[in-house]
Amino acid sequence: MVRAFPPLDRRSVAMQGLSAGQPIYSVKDLRRRFGDREILKGATFSLYPGDRVGVVGVNGAGKSTMMRILAGSDTEYEGSIIPAKGLTVGYVPQEPDLDLELTVEENVMLAVKETLDLLKRRDEIYELYAEPEYAEGEKLEQLLKEQGEVESALESKGVNDEAEVMNKIDQAWDALNLPPRDRPAKVCSGGEKRRVSICQSLLKHPDLLILDEPTNHLDIEAREWLLEFLKGFEGAVLLTSHDRFFLDALVGRILELEMGRVEVYHGNYTHFETEKPARRARLEAMHERQQKEIKAHEEFIAKNRAHPATSKMAQSRQKQLDKIVPIVLPPQPPKDLRLRFADSGKSGHVVFRLEGVAKRYGELEVFADANLELVAGTRLAVTGVNGAGKTTLLKLLAGKEEPSEGALSLGHNVQLQYFSQYTDDIDEDDARTVLQWIEEAAPDEPPVPLRTLLGSFLFSGDDVFKPVRVLSGGERARLKIARMLLRPGNVLVMDEPTNHLDLHSQGVLLEALQRFGGTVIFVSHDRVFVRELATAVLHIADGRVGFYPCDYEQFRWKQSQEA
Repeated sequence: MVRAFPPLDRRSVAMQGLSAGQPIYSVKDLRRRFGDREILKGATFSLYPGDRVGVVGVNGAGKSTMMRILAGSDTEYEGSIIPAKGLTVGYVPQEPDLDLELTVEENVMLAVKETLDLLKRRDEIYELYAEPEYAEGEKLEQLLKEQGEVESALESKGVNDEAEVMNKIDQAWDALNLPPRDRPAKVCSGGEKRRVSICQSLLKHPDLLILDEPTNHLDIEAREWLLEFLKGFEGAVLLTSHDRFFLDALVGRILELEMGRVEVYHGNYTHFETEKPARRARLEAMHERQQKEIKAHEEFIAKNRAHPATSKMAQSRQKQLDKIVPIVLPPQPPKDLRLRFADSGKSGHVVFRLEGVAKRYGELEVFADANLELVAGTRLAVTGVNGAGKTTLLKLLAGKEEPSEGALSLGHNVQLQYFSQYTDDIDEDDARTVLQWIEEAAPDEPPVPLRTLLGSFLFSGDDVFKPVRVLSGGERARLKIARMLLRPGNVLVMDEPTNHLDLHSQGVLLEALQRFGGTVIFVSHDRVFVRELATAVLHIADGRVGFYPCDYEQFRWKQSQEA
């Protein structure tokens, strides 16, 4: 969706005389309450022309709430948000807002309707110059003024004719791997709807893009295209993302939401990770000095207020004490929890052998003639664009589906655990709580306390008492990963395990997988996760499966040489 703050009468905020030092959006003392719970407690910050800003914070900190408010979707707030005059805001929420009665193409074309109308009006203006009544006088002046406004608006959108508009649509369509143009939006998956929503907002070319988890459901190639697009985007960008590589490559400022307030860090996410503990150390030192000062005042007051000779001094000290603004320390960061996957003993040297394997669904051939001999201990990243067949291949390896052709065999003593990105294996009628569900999967002596394990995957406090049937798809995925850590296995097959994890939980999972002594076969679109974990790559493209016995960066280099 795009919200326009009226009146929009100039090309862009840059055309309204705003310099880089003047904000396009000022937020002061922003507060938002849901029932008895106050999510935002006085958030204050500004956004500037050309900004690239990442918003971070633990799940539930209020990131999506704040972005909905800035986009105009949530008006039940206190405090002030002041946009620059004429500012247009493009917003991609986590839950896409498409017209379900239209096709995918019709939804995309809605995003460029204003641009096409401007092009049509410009052509009409050119034709009007040939009319005698527009040759001079007031009508000519009005026409010249309107032409200037129309051409300025088109310049801000970066197009000059309809062919350019259609070319931009085609580029975005291919890069984001959108569904077929004639597919009804109502039958699209959540990921497909999300990609269409991203495409819409990019094509509208607003002054400020607000993107809530834009990289979800995008493969690595689509993420890289989006990253390059946003780097070259003329407006400002405010986004949340659990993709560390994306944040590091794009943003120059981090807004951390903690305890309902915003702390500003200059630099990318890696700099934020370094600066935050340094700031905390300085704050703790200030807090300690303040506590000593408070204690000294209190002791002096208690000792002297009862004595006539010193009571005035005690009163003076009390006034000094009353003026002290207490330094509030934020919660301690979560402890680095070193989790281990339960071990079931070694498998044979060869874990999987594929010989001429093909997979078809009716007349649709996903891939053919796949050959692979995978040895134990390999950490294999399966890569390829969305729809290439990555999930299908993992289902074959996990025994969930059979090859259409060829032979697939498991090695000696393979104890396999499978994580699917889909969560339909949890019964909708299951009355067990999260804690009960994980307890039933746990051995008699689990390696870590179960509530500690659940906390590492974002189940804290009363969350552990939720019935599993009411969990969202993301919550179910996180619960399944936690359960995998408790079940013995020597081969892990994992389809997009990082999709619903925050950056801290991704780190916990990554370290556990790096410490795992068995074989890991996984799909992930998080480039840092793939780079840090993979020791080999299996790439699927155009129905062919290629094996690369190298790490991910070497694989990318080889791909560039083959291109």
